[in-house]
This record gives sequence, structure tokens and C-alpha cells, in this order.
Amino acid sequence: MYMYFRKRDSTIDVLRGVIIILMAIDHCFLAIYKTHFAESWNSPIPNYGSNVIFITRWLSNICAPGFALLMGISISLFISKNTENQSIRIYLLKRGLVLIIFQQLLNLPSLFFNIRNIENIHLFTGGILYSLGLSMILCAFVIKWNKFNQIILGTAIICLNYIIANNTLQFDNTIMHLLFTPGVNKWVSVNYPVFPWLGVSIIGLGLGTYLIQARNKFFSQIWKIGLVLVGLFLVTRLMHWGDFNHISDTNSLINFLAIIKYPPSIAFLLITLGILFILMTLIDKIITKKLLIVLLKPLLVFGKVPLFFYFAHYYLYIVISKFTNHHISLTAMYLLWLMGLIILYPICIQYQEFKSKKASNSFWRFL
Repeated sequence: MYMYFRKRDSTIDVLRGVIIILMAIDHCFLAIYKTHFAESWNSPIPNYGSNVIFITRWLSNICAPGFALLMGISISLFISKNTENQSIRIYLLKRGLVLIIFQQLLNLPSLFFNIRNIENIHLFTGGILYSLGLSMILCAFVIKWNKFNQIILGTAIICLNYIIANNTLQFDNTIMHLLFTPGVNKWVSVNYPVFPWLGVSIIGLGLGTYLIQARNKFFSQIWKIGLVLVGLFLVTRLMHWGDFNHISDTNSLINFLAIIKYPPSIAFLLITLGILFILMTLIDKIITKKLLIVLLKPLLVFGKVPLFFYFAHYYLYIVISKFTNHHISLTAMYLLWLMGLIILYPICIQYQEFKSKKASNSFWRFL
């Protein structure tokens, strides 16, 4: 099994698996615990109620930037195995469109549980799959760029989005919501405007090239960059900058660590990308420890079928929620989250085996 891990160079898949189970906590929190928070650039920080609830929410902060970052890295890995630029661009276009379409289909099954949900259906939904899908399509136009230029471009896009969002009052503009700032109107419901997450994906694209060209050097340096980013996060919070209008309070740990996710602020991306870079190195080290490989296998399995897991866990926790009440304890919620992962594990293994038997141009390869 050790050689299986190393042969596949599965650090990226295992990290994606970590991100996936944290995402499952957040969605379980929403579906079963019946609570969720939105840290928006034009609203006050929510009242979380307790430290435990805040931590539960805060843990999921690395999910969206993690998906965007690893998507960029994965594109670079895919490119390294395919030399025909035109076929690569066509693949990214198709895959991106699939993600955008699937985003629109995600909430339809919930109508079977509550037909009144149809009142909340918009013409277009801008969730994480939409943002990742459009980012994938746009990444196709810069796949030939130098890795340093890609990282600079991604950083510039993130900063530009922050400036636009920070100087824009809330108003009902569909294009603005789709590209830069979240919003809801009669046409769209957007939580993940594409621009900031595109920036993270393009950074991942550049880092992926670095990983391919000098793997050992990459992992010897990336954790140091992660520490620098965490340090910069602390500096920005102490300077009361980089988190839109949210002024940090050093007397409150929750207030200090609470950060704006919609759209992601500079402070948000500094701390989350910093943590992701450090986690990436730790996972790469852990994979070499044979005694820990058995514990990592479920993460590897989940990480290799992310889109399938996304839909499967979403619907599973909706079903489980129908057998719970609004007064469920946080402990019970965590137990149901764990039960969901146990149920999903063999299903994901079966789907992974099914997918591996399909031709490279099969539709199932997109899932």
C-alpha cells in the first residue's frame, strides 16, 4: 500500500480528502444542525454563540480556497501528461461547463422534500461549482504562461477583486454578482463570484508547474511560504486592514479570527492559503510513515472522486436531516457527520473502480 501511495504521488488527493470531510462538516452543520453563517463583506460578523460553534464554522474556511488551489495544481498535472494544447483547452472547456451545469442541478432534488423550495430557485445559481467551472475555462487561456507570471496574475486578480468589492456599495447588478461580489436578485443567487477564486486557481496553476519541475524543492519551500502568509495575516489583523470593513478586536479571539469569506478578503486568503501550504507539506511527510497509511486511505478515496462525493454527501445529509429535529446537539451532529462518511466510503470506492474502467473520453471521467 505504501508503494501505491508514492507511485501515484497522492499528496494532492489526500489534501483534497481533508478538505472534503471539512466541507461535509459545514454542510452537515447546515442541513442537520439547522444553522449556518455567512461572513459577508457588507454585513457585520455573525454572532456565533459559542467558541465550539465558531470553530466548527471556522474549520471549513479552507475548503473553497483549497478546491480552487488544488484545481489549478491538478490542471498543471494534467497538462504535464498531455502535450496537445488544443485538446487540453477543449477538455478544460467541457469540464468547466459540466461543473457550471451541475451547479444549476444541485438543488433540484430538494424539491422532492419541500415543494415550497421552488420559490427560492433562481434562473442561475453561482455556487462553488459555478466558480470552479468558470475558473477552469478561463485558466485554459493562460496554461502556456510562465509559472511566475501565472502566480503574479493570480495575485493581481485577487487584489483587484478586493479593491472593487471594498469600494462598491451593495447594489443589484447581475454581472457584478457573477464576477466580483455576492448577491441575490430575481435572476441570480451568487455566493461565489468567479474573480477571487479564479485568482487562487491561477496561483495553483503556477505552483503546479513548480511542483512538477522540482517536487522535493517545492515541498521544502511551500511550508515556509505558508508560515509567511500566516504571519502576514496576523499583521493585517493587528493593523485592522485587509478584511473589508471588519475591524479586528484583539481582546476577542473570535472577532480576531473571524474573517470575511463572501467574497474572500485579503486576510481570509492569507490565513487559509497559509494553512493549506503547511498542510500540504505535512501530508507529504506523513505519507512516508507506513503506520499512518491505513488512516490516510479514506482521505485518498474521497479526494479522488470529489465531484461524486460532493453530490452524494449533499443529498445524504439532506435525507438524514429529515429524521432529526431542530434541537439536535452539536455532539449528535458530529456523530451523524461521521456516520455519513462511513456510509459514503464504500460507495466512493465502488464509484472510483467504476470510473477507472471507463475510457479517457467517457462522460464518467468528468464526475
